Amino acid sequence: DVEHSRRRVGRHAVSAMPRRQLLLGLAAPALAVTAVPALTAPPAASLAVHAAARQTHSFREAACGSAAARRRAVRCGRVVCALSPAYDSTMRYAAVDWAKNLRTLPTSTILKRISSPLLFNVLVTVLICASQAFGGPLPPLPPLPHQLLGSALGLLLVFRTNAAYDRFWEARKQWGVVTSECRALAGHAVTFMTPQQALPLLSLTAAFPVVVKSYLRGERDSRRLKALLAPSEVLALDAVVNQPQYVLARLRQLAQAARQVGVSEKEREVLLKSVGVLGECVSTCERIYNTPIPLSYSRHTSRFLVFYASTLP
Repeated sequence: DVEHSRRRVGRHAVSAMPRRQLLLGLAAPALAVTAVPALTAPPAASLAVHAAARQTHSFREAACGSAAARRRAVRCGRVVCALSPAYDSTMRYAAVDWAKNLRTLPTSTILKRISSPLLFNVLVTVLICASQAFGGPLPPLPPLPHQLLGSALGLLLVFRTNAAYDRFWEARKQWGVVTSECRALAGHAVTFMTPQQALPLLSLTAAFPVVVKSYLRGERDSRRLKALLAPSEVLALDAVVNQPQYVLARLRQLAQAARQVGVSEKEREVLLKSVGVLGECVSTCERIYNTPIPLSYSRHTSRFLVFYASTLP
């Protein structure tokens, strides 16, 4: 009777959860079971076990989580997704953030970027007002030119905004492909090989997003690479300029060398296919980075906006 009551309470608790949370939560124990052989491997090879454990813990939190905690998270603009630790740091705008937005205005990055033309327009306005007050009235300008040119200026600004958002969205999609292919490559590696055999490939796969991010930003993140790779790999990466291509070359070498541990030809083709998709993502990101918005559009819009705003007073 006690066991029957316990099962009935469990069924009611699970049935009250959303379907998506239920499916993701039930998948977590399966991931843990498939990753059990990694327990005997070094720490880097047991990443799947830790991820499965975190998903299982999140599933329990989703079933027994506090409504007050969810309300507090919503008030601060933080996205709550108890079944996915990847979203713990995701911040989105909420209507209740208006006071915080006003407090953080002095540290706004956008305000710092436009501070120079903003100060110029303020100075022009102060000079015109001072001249009007102490030197007599200035000849007025007819408002018709500003009324006619306002539509043209709006079209230029809309084009600039749309072009910038298209670049952002294309880059975001490519980063999503990098994430999915790295997960697929790691999953295939631990499926086709033992954890000890797949450890070098897993380490390079985990380091690939870090290397791509640093390469596109013109940085070198040696601290994170030292935590993911062997010292010899870190030294080799420091010696090359195009680090993503080096990581891709090493992944291809490890995929080809997998035949020595019993990986079949078709399985190697699957690994090489994922590596090829990662290479295409790097090429696309390089194209986005090296193809900015045409300079003529940017300069023309900047000049137009400065003259328009300066002649308004």
